[in-house]
Amino acid sequence: MTLREDDPRTVGGYRIEARIGTGGMGVVYLGRSVSGRAVAVKVVHAKYAENDEFRSRFRQEIAAARRVSGAFTAPVLDADPDAERPWMATAYVPGHTLAERVTEEGPLDWPSLRRLGTELAEALREIHRADVVHRDLKPGNVLLLEGGGEDGAVRVIDFGISRAASSDVRTQTGIVMGSPPFMAPEQFSSPRDVGPAVDVFSLGAVLVYAATGRSPFEAENAYLAAYNTVHSEPELGRLPQPLRPLVSLCLAKEPTARPTSAEVLETLAALPEEVTDGEPQGSPAPVVTETVTTLPPVAGKSGRRGKKVWFAVAGAALLGLAGTVVGVNLDDAPAASPGRAGVRATGTPAVPAGWKPWHNALASDKDDPKSMGMGSACTPDALGVFCSSPTVALQRLSPATGQVDWTKPMSDKQVSGFSLSEPVVLDGVVYVNSADRNEGVDAFDGRTGKRLWHLNGPVGEFDALSGVLLVRLDKLTLQEADDGASYAAYEPRTGKELWRRKLVSKSAQPFYEGSDGVLYADLRGGSGGIARIDARSGRTLGAVTPPKGDLWLATVHDSTAYYARWEDNTGVSAAFFIQDLTSGKTRRIDFPWSVEPEAPPLVRGDTMYIFDYGNETLLALDLKRGKPLWTSSRDLRVFSEPSLHDGRLYVNLPDTSVIALDPRTGKEIGRTAPSFDTEGTSFEELSPSGTPPLLVGRVLYGVSGPGVFSVADVT
Repeated sequence: MTLREDDPRTVGGYRIEARIGTGGMGVVYLGRSVSGRAVAVKVVHAKYAENDEFRSRFRQEIAAARRVSGAFTAPVLDADPDAERPWMATAYVPGHTLAERVTEEGPLDWPSLRRLGTELAEALREIHRADVVHRDLKPGNVLLLEGGGEDGAVRVIDFGISRAASSDVRTQTGIVMGSPPFMAPEQFSSPRDVGPAVDVFSLGAVLVYAATGRSPFEAENAYLAAYNTVHSEPELGRLPQPLRPLVSLCLAKEPTARPTSAEVLETLAALPEEVTDGEPQGSPAPVVTETVTTLPPVAGKSGRRGKKVWFAVAGAALLGLAGTVVGVNLDDAPAASPGRAGVRATGTPAVPAGWKPWHNALASDKDDPKSMGMGSACTPDALGVFCSSPTVALQRLSPATGQVDWTKPMSDKQVSGFSLSEPVVLDGVVYVNSADRNEGVDAFDGRTGKRLWHLNGPVGEFDALSGVLLVRLDKLTLQEADDGASYAAYEPRTGKELWRRKLVSKSAQPFYEGSDGVLYADLRGGSGGIARIDARSGRTLGAVTPPKGDLWLATVHDSTAYYARWEDNTGVSAAFFIQDLTSGKTRRIDFPWSVEPEAPPLVRGDTMYIFDYGNETLLALDLKRGKPLWTSSRDLRVFSEPSLHDGRLYVNLPDTSVIALDPRTGKEIGRTAPSFDTEGTSFEELSPSGTPPLLVGRVLYGVSGPGVFSVADVT
């Protein structure tokens, strides 16, 4: 990538030639030493350079990388953690990451996959011998060499969140470091106590990705990936049969049930160099049966609980046995659980225990305090469906049955006016209009229903973005459009105020989510343009001047702003402006017809999906070429905002069925049966939903005019 205007031209005496990539902590550049040697120079982001914790973490990365420099890592050549912008130089490794390789060429064949596994296992063995835990092994941190006779050789990079296994350095409370969906369950539940077993879990996930193109815990967003990792069985797809038992044990939920990196290496090295034509690539893994055959004990192995079970399953893979586990000592094995006493087949769809299709009409009943009634606002989530109404502050519907798990009543206090927002969910915390009816905010634990904290009202809009809860502290008035309004950001679980600022904006909801803990604020109407703000500190990091005209900032995605141009204040648009929020460069895309996008469009990659309320159609737009890809049939009558899960677009239809579309062509893949009987219901009662369908595992959750429903994913 070419250098940007604000990129340095030299760092520590190294001449900077190009950008290699950008990570969570910094930017990596291709540099040259005085003698002409190519080096990779990592420079910490300016926003972190003044943060003592990140400087400490960077020193930790340098120390870890120096300790493990070897055949499978890039050796450290130079570093200055005390510079104004801390930096580190390592040997430049020409090649592509595993993520780039799989994206461009598809999954690896068996010889490449076996080589990848053995070299990664050997790299982890050396890393762990140096008493270091990497903690962020993922396809983007695995380099495959090119040239010099080493094509395909592996290098492990980026020790940005590693630490010594015996170190007292701990992750800051409340911050989970890593990259879902390649993190181990304990990195979410107890991140301060992780050990080498997390790298083994990540190795298993990386092997599945390399063989299938997907993580075993793939999801639409990081939160759902984390949920799948902790609660769901891995989806191994067409992982070659010889690897399935080993990978399943690497992905065991309990760290003690996983093999060590040395044991993984030993097993992988013993696998055949070629897979015969008769061996199925994606058949289920062996499972424990009543029949056992005893082998001599393996010498020199750890006596950890469950270890004999692991050797038995690994042996089954090596010997090509199906249905029998060799060498199991049933007296020594713990009680059966996934990944311990046997390897489960993973073809079963991930659904909540006891789940069946359900629907809940949320009917109004004045004598029932748990009744939601008309005017309910609901938000589906992996934890359940959260609903609020003028009579109920919050209740959770079970994701398995649709029945009420718990209810938080609304005060009977009479007020002159009352606003109701959809529940906002962030990392298991649910935010709603306060139960005291004073237009404040209540934060509830989404699992238990316990109120975690309360913000006194009246306040305006609130939303969870970039890891914080943003609240407009005063109500919208005409005067404030000129004088500005006060906003504050809060720690999601504790309610601690992080910062407070007064901002001038024409928008009542000026904030948009960015990456790497960044917020974007639409400050048109003042002098700020489109500002980039640190979500944790509230500090302005930069700004760009927006394009001129009567434009609605429809959405921000991947540091790019998408504006719709209103036609004579009608709410109809025939053009979009796309602006790079780093450089400020803007280009225009014209539609072949006018659309009515009342809600933000969905942007994924180079495609924008727009729900046209006026025509009840879905439009897909190629952002690179500026041309429509397809539009759904007018006869289909799309009736909700779209969502994108597992390579499919999902939308609600008026009859409360859900349809899946191919995002490339708009062709129908399948649809569910209607959840409600809508015959004879008026059009007004079937008004379009602003809530798109949510896919969790293999279960869909939807919100429609008649109520809330859950159905199995279309086949």
